[in-house]
Amino acid sequence: MGIKTINFCDIELVCVSRDEFAKFAIEKSREFQCAISYSLNGESLAKYHYDKSFAPLLLEADYIHADGMSIVAASKRICEVGLPERIATTDWFHDVARLSEQTGEGHYFLGGSEDTIQKTIANVRKQYPKLNIVGFKNGYFTDNELSIVLDDIRYKKPHIIWVGLGRPKQEEVSVLIRDTCEVGLIKTCGGLFDFLSGNNKRSPMVLQKLGLEWLYRLSLEPKRLFKRYLVTNSQCLSIFFKFYLKK
Repeated sequence: MGIKTINFCDIELVCVSRDEFAKFAIEKSREFQCAISYSLNGESLAKYHYDKSFAPLLLEADYIHADGMSIVAASKRICEVGLPERIATTDWFHDVARLSEQTGEGHYFLGGSEDTIQKTIANVRKQYPKLNIVGFKNGYFTDNELSIVLDDIRYKKPHIIWVGLGRPKQEEVSVLIRDTCEVGLIKTCGGLFDFLSGNNKRSPMVLQKLGLEWLYRLSLEPKRLFKRYLVTNSQCLSIFFKFYLKK
């Protein structure tokens, strides 16, 4: 089963709508081939080009989608065919959940604190009562405890496992799951559980449409995020310009 992609800054990106990718992911999950799906935003693009330890991890993915408006906008300038829209994981989860309620795929949630994951599961069950949740674990496990987590995943055999452990841990654990478990689709999801639990709120829609959601996050956590955004935004602009000149 294939899906349309484009080469963006030396990375193959899924080039379909959010809805199309949700349907594809569910169909793919039924094959139980341990496919991995990552998302690409400014931070991960910068890490791919500037962090030699992260680049091989990103290339482990079977499918990568654009989870940043800057990526979508730049694709229209750099590539012959631009991306149709942003596929934000925080929105895309709901697309998948609505479809999966009808078809019964098993879902597993891995990540967040114990309080966050408990709130996440409670909220998801309330919003999607027919969603088949087969298991969940918080993300605060040691390397020694990882084998217990993997045993639980092997026992539950989810169609889709949502891995929200932060980069690069979530990518590293995704590869371990692929290599040691029988699952359908492994989807990294960053801070998804913080939003599903209600701990964090999305930015106003106008900022999302303008590609300025990062600015909203910066206003909430300036001390933690200022340096990171300053560095990654500068690196992204440099990458965009380099590949624009190549075109």
